[in-house]
Amino acid sequence: MIKQIPKPGQRVELVSMPYDPDPIPTGSRGTVLATQDVMGQTHIEVAWDSGRTLALVAAVDNWVVTTRG
Repeated sequence: MIKQIPKPGQRVELVSMPYDPDPIPTGSRGTVLATQDVMGQTHIEVAWDSGRTLALVAAVDNWVVTTRG
């Protein structure tokens, strides 16, 4: 499955973050701040509605781009 890399300002909903030791809870929503290449992997910086900021790693995390709040 090819994941849609969201653009800054788009909203995402987390499906899973399997390898993070302190993951964002499944179903959380947030706004994309930026995307960047970190050592060959795409990282998607997200400001989560909970107040946390934590990047999604495109190669391992799962999310959906949403138009819902």
